[in-house]
Amino acid sequence: MFLNWLNITISAMLDVLQCSSSPMLAGEPSPSPPQTITIGRPPPPLFALIIGIDKYLSNGVRDLSGAVADANAVDTFLQKSLHIPNGQIKIIRNEEATRVTIETEIKDLGNNPAIKKDDPILIYYAGHGAEANAPSGWPSASGRLQMLVPYDFIPSGSDDSERGQGVLDVRLSHLLADLAAKKSDNITVIFDCCHSGSGTRTDYNDPTFAVRGIDLPETYTVAQDLLHDIEPDARASVVAKGFETTGLSSHVLLSACKRGQEAGERDGRGAFTSALLSLLQQNDLDKLSYKDIITNLPDLSEQDPQCEGVHQSRCLFNSKVASPQRELYPIRASSDIPGQYVLHAGEAHGITKKAQFVVFADRTMTTTLGTVVVSNTAAFTATCDFSARGDEAPFRLAAPGFALQTRVGGEQDIRFFIEPDERLLSIFHRIADEMQSDKGGKRGFRLVESRDDEPDLVVIADGDDVHFEIMDKLCRQHGLTHMPFKVKIDDSDTLHRVLRSSADFYWYLHHSSNGSPFATSTLECMKLEETGEYTDDLEEVLMPDPNGDNLNIRGVIMVDVDQDAIYGFKITNTISLPLYVSMFYFDVSDLSISSYYQPGSAKENVDVSLPPGESLVIGYGASGTVPHMYTLREGQDVDVGFLKLFFSTEYLDLSGIVQGSPFIECRGGTRAMPESRNLWDAMCVAVVQKKGLEGA
Repeated sequence: MFLNWLNITISAMLDVLQCSSSPMLAGEPSPSPPQTITIGRPPPPLFALIIGIDKYLSNGVRDLSGAVADANAVDTFLQKSLHIPNGQIKIIRNEEATRVTIETEIKDLGNNPAIKKDDPILIYYAGHGAEANAPSGWPSASGRLQMLVPYDFIPSGSDDSERGQGVLDVRLSHLLADLAAKKSDNITVIFDCCHSGSGTRTDYNDPTFAVRGIDLPETYTVAQDLLHDIEPDARASVVAKGFETTGLSSHVLLSACKRGQEAGERDGRGAFTSALLSLLQQNDLDKLSYKDIITNLPDLSEQDPQCEGVHQSRCLFNSKVASPQRELYPIRASSDIPGQYVLHAGEAHGITKKAQFVVFADRTMTTTLGTVVVSNTAAFTATCDFSARGDEAPFRLAAPGFALQTRVGGEQDIRFFIEPDERLLSIFHRIADEMQSDKGGKRGFRLVESRDDEPDLVVIADGDDVHFEIMDKLCRQHGLTHMPFKVKIDDSDTLHRVLRSSADFYWYLHHSSNGSPFATSTLECMKLEETGEYTDDLEEVLMPDPNGDNLNIRGVIMVDVDQDAIYGFKITNTISLPLYVSMFYFDVSDLSISSYYQPGSAKENVDVSLPPGESLVIGYGASGTVPHMYTLREGQDVDVGFLKLFFSTEYLDLSGIVQGSPFIECRGGTRAMPESRNLWDAMCVAVVQKKGLEGA
């Protein structure tokens, strides 16, 4: 019997069935061998649109030499490595790739009856990109509009909406949102191009080098008629209804470089596509997330590939989230002190003194080098000392190694009070055993003797159930004293799961820097309303109510759930340094932590979230982020959550903070340059949700 992805050959099983179906008489000739039957397996359900443009109609656009080769290589990878049938792949090259054709092909994906809900869809583009000033009335975070450059593009501009135009980001965003609404948000977009660079620059030491981007004249304008053939979608802590598949929620984008960089091709191939295909061919795609892809790419000269989208943690071409992997941090040997090492993670990452790490030679974690313990911490780094076993000597690190945390440091335990009750002895013993054991990198428990010891949570036996009392002072001040969930008293596994989730929940909620370097940065919360203008998705813009006020008053946002209002946020950087920002919502009632905003990801040099003096909007304008609304659970009259913002001058990957509810099964010259300042900070704002707030 032979089984693989494409065929199932059955022979031995037919032998068994034939022999068992009729008796064999002595002297009868043996029947002829059964015929081998091959049963074809349905083809893998991935559909792809591949675009490659080397030759351009206009003499004002420099031809490329590697975009079509890249498109062909992607086609070959899909067919040969992933066994995608040719009929599920549409590839358009050069003169075939006009603006109208590209947009029509994307629309056709949404209308293709062969593509079922949740089937993966890939859209790949290799060619030139460009950037122009955004027209009046098109909200844009940067004031610029980006585009793909099709074969029939006219770089001097054209009033003809049918010919000579680029594939605008606003139109593309709308097309992807429409595609996601019809099929699903299991869409991968890969762009091997850039939006800056003359398109004529070459490397004089290598005549095969070219930039995949062109500069447009300041006088370039977009034909306004491009808006007229697309109707805006109707609009009607959860994502506001109707916004589940828009903006950064509709797809995941892998791009060749960050803003302001140039995507290059050399020797007839794009640097990004070549590296990407090589990585994909060497790895198990079922276990590779989008974020893994971008961080495991080899270093590219003057290019930092980026990953954008809400679903960066999903597996490639799959709507499931990759299995969570424990964080590996780079570590280097100290240049001054033998046996001392510098870990590239610090206080902002949640690293504290006495934390323990096992060091590996590479990310595969196949070769263990030794163990280190944190002796001192800074904002983004930590000093570690070698932890010897017997006469073991410190290990050498010629190249960076990778450290896996195996024990948390001090001051990372959650404080519990469990009311005395014989029926809770099993959870008492389980917690006691865990307190005495190696925590395996997990935050631990600290049992306190009474409510006066300021526990984070109180566990109470009530009949056959266990209830959880909330001790946060602000929550209690507004009337939230208990979680609206209960657990059976003999269900120690679920009890342990709840306590384990609460340990991470409260530690991250209280995690803050020693100082407050960004205390002047602000968070505003506003009710939103439709304006009749266009967003970058060509839907009606949601903007703050012009007659409304900032609802964040001294760190508390009061929400009237009876109003079914939609809310957006504005974060302003008031200092002179660019900042990275992450924003999460901590739901005290169910211990879940959800992401409101996170920066993209890259191996190095991730695009900043907030340039100096600028603002980041969430849920409205052209941000590509979704608005939010708030509800009460059945039986609740009040709920309290916390918006937690993390600011930093270096990129922080805080995606590991997100967690589901443990109750989910129960619920749902040159001048001298100043020294670089490595800073981080956190801000916490309460969101109080009540019914019938007067004057809200």
